[in-house]
Amino acid sequence: MKRLIITIFLVLTLTACSGAVSSPTPLPTVSLDAVSPGGPSAGTVTASGEVVPLQHVRLSFPLTGIVKSVEVQEGDRVTAGQPLVALDTTILEAKVAEAEAAVATAETQVRYLRRVGSGQEQLDSAQASVDRAVALLASAKATLAQATLTAPMDGMVAALDIAPGEVVTPGQIVVQIGDLSAFQIETTDLSELDAPRVKPGQAVEVYVEALDARIAGKVADIARVSSTVGGDVVYKVTVALDEQVEGLMWGMSADVTITTE
Repeated sequence: MKRLIITIFLVLTLTACSGAVSSPTPLPTVSLDAVSPGGPSAGTVTASGEVVPLQHVRLSFPLTGIVKSVEVQEGDRVTAGQPLVALDTTILEAKVAEAEAAVATAETQVRYLRRVGSGQEQLDSAQASVDRAVALLASAKATLAQATLTAPMDGMVAALDIAPGEVVTPGQIVVQIGDLSAFQIETTDLSELDAPRVKPGQAVEVYVEALDARIAGKVADIARVSSTVGGDVVYKVTVALDEQVEGLMWGMSADVTITTE
């Protein structure tokens, strides 16, 4: 009972000392301006890009092999169909010879069966063996042809990443060829959020930092399929330049601003 009386007394005392309890001061309201979905301007989208030739290819072998010879050097001009790199074909040539022998054997068997008057069923089976051997021969010859890398277009050897004696694997880029007489821009990180606003023909400003140059252009194409960069979904946009500024080089970085309105 004494504890209860003491507690009530303390509460009353503290209340009397402090006076009336004031209402809490309301917090100020903070107003945030809406962020433009287009980045720097609602009427534009921006992306990074790189300078690339109008026509360029990255070449690789479709099979594994040892490089026997390299027929070109970086900076060489090449024409379509010109040999560039050749693999050692010793094993592939042996497979072709083996396939040719199999065809000859199968055809001999057919001729023998006809000479001895074998039934149609046996002849059909023997002819099927011939057809199968011919197909294997064609496959062996096709593989042998793939052992030589040839230029698919006229241009210049911009990069060569192979030497005799090295082993190549399918998909490994060994030669890059481009027509370095004219360049365009390809974006590398245009967000999927901005891609629907981009249309062919829209005006573009390109800034190439290496040349401290601003170049006007237009959207020439938009990729139909996305790619992923650092976990973000992006679409490649190709920009045609209104002029070919002196000093442009394959691989230079660029800042791209596309006017969407």
